[in-house]
Amino acid sequence: MRELLVAELADFLGGTIEGPMTETVFGVSKIDQSIPNSLSFLANTKYEEFIYTTSASAILVNTNFKAKASLDKTLIVVDDPYMAFCAVLNRYFNPGVSKSGIEAGAIVSKSANVDDTCYIGANTYIGEHVVIGKNVKIFPNCFIGDGVTIGDDCLIYANVSVYHECRIGSFTIIHSGTVIGSDGFGHAPQKDGTYVKIPQIGNVVIGDNVEIGSNCSIDRATMGSTTIEDGVRLDNLIQVAHNVEIGKNTVIASQTGISGSTTLGPNCIVGGQVGFAGHITIAKGTQIGAQSGLVKSVSEENTRLFGTPVQPLKDELKSQVVFRDLPSLKAKVDNLEKLIIKNKDK
Repeated sequence: MRELLVAELADFLGGTIEGPMTETVFGVSKIDQSIPNSLSFLANTKYEEFIYTTSASAILVNTNFKAKASLDKTLIVVDDPYMAFCAVLNRYFNPGVSKSGIEAGAIVSKSANVDDTCYIGANTYIGEHVVIGKNVKIFPNCFIGDGVTIGDDCLIYANVSVYHECRIGSFTIIHSGTVIGSDGFGHAPQKDGTYVKIPQIGNVVIGDNVEIGSNCSIDRATMGSTTIEDGVRLDNLIQVAHNVEIGKNTVIASQTGISGSTTLGPNCIVGGQVGFAGHITIAKGTQIGAQSGLVKSVSEENTRLFGTPVQPLKDELKSQVVFRDLPSLKAKVDNLEKLIIKNKDK
């Protein structure tokens, strides 16, 4: 349990204190499920009622907050309570940041260049000519193939595999079970119905400040690179095929599959279970609803799309209204048809 003075937290966050400065917190909690002697935060006004009943002893609030009743809590006033809370979690409560050294059972090749500030967990393998930057944490049972480079301050959780020659930037997080650089799905059909495997001789290049969830598969390029640019966020269980390019700060939710040689522009938002056909381009700022299917390129920036096949969001919502009304519309058509036949007989 970490003991922190409110004054220390305020100094770290650049905030001001309202209430006792001598308060000490020993943990963190949600404001509606708080525990005594913890730090919480108020970022959404719909939770404001809980600030008067919470057991937390210190609360992060924004500069616009004005109490509607008396408070016996210590407030730390900051510009953005949510981001301030995230900063506290990362600095004081992240379980991986304090680890260092090479644990027993880890294998580090003699030609590898591993900075002294790194942590390498038990049973992890570091291949030939690997370069690992400062403050990198690689948890147990990972595989880092020959020629891989990893930038500073990366966090790679247990059971991650990074195949040969792949490159990972700084401040990137990769969660358990993910595979970086597995072969792309390249198989040439033959006249007799069999397939010949196409060698996948490219790599994967991942930028800075990227986060990749658990059990993702990022395939290496046939030639060149599969590219994930700075600031990208990938949820769990995502498939990224060979030669895909994902632009800066794009966010993709779980169970999405991106076929080969497709390019997503920067700042796209992709819902869960979206499917992309291969060799298409998605414009900057495109927002795509869950379970949509894209079979052709999107050229207009900042569009909102939904459905299978995908169409503009408003059109898809109108279509769904019509679809729900189909039984009653059919009944009306049947009645009209009966009236026409009846009038013809007269």
